[in-house]
Amino acid sequence: MKVYLDVAVITNTVVTLLCLEITAKLLRRRISNKRLFIASIVGGLMSLLIIVKTDSYPAAVAVTIIKFLGMPLVAVIAFRFKGFAQLIKCTVVFTISQFVYTVVVLILWDLSDSKLIYVRNYTIYFNISIMQITLAIILTYVILTIVEVIRRTTESTGNFNATYSCGNYQLTLPAIADTGNKLCDSFSGESVVILFCDDLYYHFRLDMPDSLMTGKFRLLPFETISGSGIIAVTYMGDVVISSERSVYTDLRCCIGIAKSGGKKARAIFNPEIIK
Repeated sequence: MKVYLDVAVITNTVVTLLCLEITAKLLRRRISNKRLFIASIVGGLMSLLIIVKTDSYPAAVAVTIIKFLGMPLVAVIAFRFKGFAQLIKCTVVFTISQFVYTVVVLILWDLSDSKLIYVRNYTIYFNISIMQITLAIILTYVILTIVEVIRRTTESTGNFNATYSCGNYQLTLPAIADTGNKLCDSFSGESVVILFCDDLYYHFRLDMPDSLMTGKFRLLPFETISGSGIIAVTYMGDVVISSERSVYTDLRCCIGIAKSGGKKARAIFNPEIIK
């Protein structure tokens, strides 16, 4: 069979994209479009191994090593990690999704005796035209977009919780998705998740001027549906937003801490950070 490298790269790029999306859904992790695009391209370029001749044992071993080192490479590009355990977990799930996809294709290949599928060096090649690939990509994009729009619509009115962790300190607050919360850090431009909690406020001793002079906090004016004022903003710790259906980690945001003002402790975030 004649192999066209452009077809091989494009089809395997799409397959990598779908497997990364599946991995993100299974692990409930966010993945930015930029990282998804770059990682998918890298996965697609791995298909160039199909042209390598593996008649000798060393060549076969080399192709195998390169292919399986490509799995964690794609995972590292696609996801942000805060520990080696997260890297292993994402790599394993991504590898399993690729393996399941390969097994399904091989079964279909065996049952149908199709001449449209060619497998070599752990790479699956579909003998189809660029036009067919383009139509398949458009259809896949439309389906994924519809699913994402439905997910966002159903979750935009849902109940959220925000879990803040900093060292050994952790607390969970009911959270409100407020599109009116436009507060952003003046230096990085990242959105601020506001935590109204007296316990957290006094944990960092924000009532003491010395605490605000350490360089770990800076003061910003804010305005939300709960009121306005001055808030202490920091990059210390991490926040995780969760709903009944999803858990959003690795959020690109900073933390704003204020007293609850006699009201129930709560968190307010802009829903754009979980999209």
